[in-house]
Amino acid sequence: MKLGIVTFAVGAFALQLLPPPIAAPASGQPDLSASFRYKDVAKSIYITRDLASHRDMGGLTLIPPSGQEFAQTFRDELAGLTKEDWSLEVVDSLAEDASGILLSLYNGSESDFTYATGAPTEEGYQLIIKGDKATISGAGARGAFWGTRTLLQYLIVSNWTEVPGVSVKEAPNYPTRGYLLDAGRKWYSPAFLKDLCTYASFFKMSEFHYHTSDNYPLNRGHNETWTDVYTQFSLHPEDEELAAGLVQRPNQTLSRADFEDLQQHCAQRGITVIPEIEAPGHCLAITKWKPELALAKKDLLNLTHPDSVPTVKRIWAEFLPWFQTKEVHIGADEYDATLADDYNNFVNEMAAFVNTTSGKRVRIWGTEEPSNRTTIARDVVVQHWQLGQSDPAQLRRDGHALINSADYWAYMSLKNDHMPISPAPYPQFFNTTRIVVPRDGEANSASWQWDPSFFNTSAANTTQQLIPVAGGEGDRGAILAAWNDNGPDATTQLEAYYAMRKGIPLIAAKAWNGGRIEQPGDVEALLEYWATHAPSQDLERHQTSFVSWTRGDEDENTPVTLGGGSRGLNYTLTLSVTGPFKLSSDDAALSLLPNGSLVFSADSYEYPLRAVAEADGFDPGHPGRIWVNATTSSHEPVAVAAPAEVTITGDAVGGARVWVDGRFAGRFEVFVFGGRNTQFSWSQMAFVAPLQTVTGGVQKIVLAGSGGGGGNGTLPGGGNATSTAAAPSPTTSLQYAGAMSRRGAYRMWSVAGAACLVSCLVIL
Repeated sequence: MKLGIVTFAVGAFALQLLPPPIAAPASGQPDLSASFRYKDVAKSIYITRDLASHRDMGGLTLIPPSGQEFAQTFRDELAGLTKEDWSLEVVDSLAEDASGILLSLYNGSESDFTYATGAPTEEGYQLIIKGDKATISGAGARGAFWGTRTLLQYLIVSNWTEVPGVSVKEAPNYPTRGYLLDAGRKWYSPAFLKDLCTYASFFKMSEFHYHTSDNYPLNRGHNETWTDVYTQFSLHPEDEELAAGLVQRPNQTLSRADFEDLQQHCAQRGITVIPEIEAPGHCLAITKWKPELALAKKDLLNLTHPDSVPTVKRIWAEFLPWFQTKEVHIGADEYDATLADDYNNFVNEMAAFVNTTSGKRVRIWGTEEPSNRTTIARDVVVQHWQLGQSDPAQLRRDGHALINSADYWAYMSLKNDHMPISPAPYPQFFNTTRIVVPRDGEANSASWQWDPSFFNTSAANTTQQLIPVAGGEGDRGAILAAWNDNGPDATTQLEAYYAMRKGIPLIAAKAWNGGRIEQPGDVEALLEYWATHAPSQDLERHQTSFVSWTRGDEDENTPVTLGGGSRGLNYTLTLSVTGPFKLSSDDAALSLLPNGSLVFSADSYEYPLRAVAEADGFDPGHPGRIWVNATTSSHEPVAVAAPAEVTITGDAVGGARVWVDGRFAGRFEVFVFGGRNTQFSWSQMAFVAPLQTVTGGVQKIVLAGSGGGGGNGTLPGGGNATSTAAAPSPTTSLQYAGAMSRRGAYRMWSVAGAACLVSCLVIL
């Protein structure tokens, strides 16, 4: 019996999803018939001296890792995944008889690896797997590292058994492949931010847009006065006066050391952190400190006040030395259109200040202020977010570099959509169907499919399809965005990951390769597979080995260490309760109070169990949302009388739901003021099961790993409706026609579950 590789020619522009498809060797290429059998390969990594000392100069980071530092990150990953000792050795040259993983600089032509514009890139690589070695040759240090991502993907899909011989040679279409997280309306811990960066890096993302400052929308409930509106400034200045003025919760900020650690962690994985400090809009952090600088709308700066621009410059002067990047984001969106000249002059003055002070270039949000007298300087990078706010085609004609974050495809509104905001509500989970499936009834809809050069929102509008032009900056790429417009209490930190987990690999693939997805119906299952298999982090919170615990002779008032950490979605947790207790982990805590209130707490907010109808909260168009004017649910707090058997299920749509002695009692939820303060609702809170310590009246704990409560146990992503996609099973092969756009190499690959090989194989 032997394995043969079957290849299919499907089309030159089919999207390459993970990992790159395997093809039979072309004429004149080396024989790759010998498979890479993991158990037989030496657990050694060899890196040539020239790559080990090489640092890329072409990227945005100011702290480019050396090839050896990237290799060390890779070695640590392999050791953690395999629980085996892997050696890393620097050598002058690679020995012909070496077994293991071999890393070197690519010695071919610079023109072999280019972006879609034709500009050379250090991000390209060649991977050759043959017999007992895998050789990766990078155009630069990042290219070699991206090659290790592909090798890891092959090994994971093979279940660390056998990978057929393969030769892959590729480079990304776009340099900007990124994700944005709104930390200006919700605090995120350094550990979470680093794990999210690790996750994104596995899919070859290149940028983390860190939105550091913002405020809860002024036109939504919660507060009677603007001075009470939630405001967040996520970096802690070393200047004591700035800290006292800008920071409202010192324990929810990153120090300079924290931020440097985050930047280093991301850089070691090929990702540059792009920090954003908002002004002259979205800057309640400044106007609360200095109310005299505000316009009538209190989160807008009065740019004609003599202290406004100097204050913004002072803030940037504090933080520019922190930022290890060649580009920073100054915000500059949603300002008063009647003050167009003030706005344009502000952007230009800040761009000049940032460049003169630090040598950095600035980015802004696309904002087309109606001025006939002033314009934005051409060297300002524009991040387009909505047609009507800016015109990408005109911006390119004007010479601006562009980043595609068009809200129709890129935006998420964490926990609830933006009803009634148009042209389309921002979904609470990344909407994969807006990427792979055109809207029904559109012209050319059968052939239209989004990629980063498409700033239009429909197949019918072709004026905003800006194909990269040779020799120009043009379209830099794409950044998806997760926004916390619903406020800091509307989500947990992990719920941001649940929203982004499928969008990150999909947009990374689109911005890396471009092209069409030939089988869009299979995308959900593929994305689910990779979300649950991405290594070196546990954002899924599925690595706990906890199963059950029964109390012995311990004093109930003495904390007992269970050691289970947190169990993420989807789970069923059953507790035998005799009185008040607290069950906790680093992510959340569950408590029964003396008054019978059952309360989940996370991120300094408390959520009591509330009465809802068991069937409520499963509107497929608005997952987890219960409208206040369309429900029989009372949402009153529920008292739990001990002793009782309490069962809690947790999934993304159902949230954390509770049964007491077999009867449905309600769910944990949050009240959300909708877009423009017109759409009020209650929404689910999807807490993890806290299993690290227990105190008080719990006699027994049993954990099962399947969600319930009416949810389907999976995380949505295909539009606003709940996804039914599952990870690839051992009996289902998901085949994707693949080809590197611009290179025309036809290839096919498949995933056939955890024990499959990585190509389309037949037994001969």
